[in-house]
Amino acid sequence: MKKTEKAHKLSVVLKDSQPVQLLDFACMCKAGKALCNHCVALLFQSAHYSQFKVQVVPPMLSCTKGEQQWHKPRVTGIKPGPVEKMVVLSAKPKTRKTTEGVRSKLYKGLHWALPDLSVLRVSEVYQPFSDADRPMICSMGIGEDIPLVDSLLGKVQQGSPLSYQQPPKEKVKTLHNAPPPPPLPLQDYRLKPSECMFVCSRKQQLHMKSLEVTLDMSQGIECATREQSVCEPTGTMYRDHK
Repeated sequence: MKKTEKAHKLSVVLKDSQPVQLLDFACMCKAGKALCNHCVALLFQSAHYSQFKVQVVPPMLSCTKGEQQWHKPRVTGIKPGPVEKMVVLSAKPKTRKTTEGVRSKLYKGLHWALPDLSVLRVSEVYQPFSDADRPMICSMGIGEDIPLVDSLLGKVQQGSPLSYQQPPKEKVKTLHNAPPPPPLPLQDYRLKPSECMFVCSRKQQLHMKSLEVTLDMSQGIECATREQSVCEPTGTMYRDHK
């Protein structure tokens, strides 16, 4: 269903018996006269809630056994990066697959480490000259008192354009002999009773009851959500086909 389309209205009538019987169903989609996928999804979700004895539909951000979707952004956010890797594209790109956009083509004339600071001590040489006759390097404030930071080209002075336009590459260290994570919850660990005294409404009580999980359910949630922190390539793969 597209975003511009209205939501389908569907209804399912069940008989309270053992086993539960499907009496009637209806949907506003084109296949609604027969058993469409929308009704099947509603029946599956109802059976899922009935199996876990959920009395109220949990909110989207609650920790359920289903896959969480809120941690997958719909669009790729803008992240800081070097200027030469930035590409400005049109809001309506062309249909043909060609390289387009405005791209930085700065000439990288230096392919090795920067020279020592002793070589750049030109202020002493040009001290007799006036400010108008001195080269620009004399007004850059180069000195030994300014600390050095790492960059892609080596050590540079803190605050220089190279320190933030050419940041060093992040090195990822993989620990192959790392121990496995401990099983949760920890043995003999109990939460302390809350000191806050309040009275919940009926809706709040049902909401809090829907968030209760057993030990087996919590272990299943922990096992099913271990790889969600590294699911950004998967989310990007799904978004590319939209």
